[in-house]
Amino acid sequence: MDKVIKLLREQMILCSRLSEIFGNLSTAFKEARSGLDVTSAVQKIEPLMSDLSKNDKKIQEFLQTEKVENLKIFIDKQPKSTENEVAVRLLAQVGTLQNRIRHQITNVARLMINSKTFIDYNLNVMSQAVANNTYGSDLKVGQHQTRRVFNANV
Repeated sequence: MDKVIKLLREQMILCSRLSEIFGNLSTAFKEARSGLDVTSAVQKIEPLMSDLSKNDKKIQEFLQTEKVENLKIFIDKQPKSTENEVAVRLLAQVGTLQNRIRHQITNVARLMINSKTFIDYNLNVMSQAVANNTYGSDLKVGQHQTRRVFNANV
């Protein structure tokens, strides 16, 4: 049971740190004017994801040696004790953190799409791209054609 508690604590620490960084990344997308905050947050996420993957491999190896499907089943099979209660609480906290991270990833993905759309719009404005009556790009724009940065997405 000590090994399970150790693995769950490690996973909880990694997940809480990851959640904090995703929160910072979300704030960077909302408030930052340069990409440095985004870059530094992403660089901090990569090693944490690697550590989380290693932790998951350790858990899977442990589950295989104990011949159980998941940690909840293993914990439920153990006799009631203080360690068992600690493991149950840690498992619940890790599950909550994982759900929060899942929502944060969805939110950050949405913010990235919005940022890309905003950048595309600004590039089209700077290049003076022109749209036709059906809001698609007009290939016959005359003098503006040579100034277009990307195909108009107005």
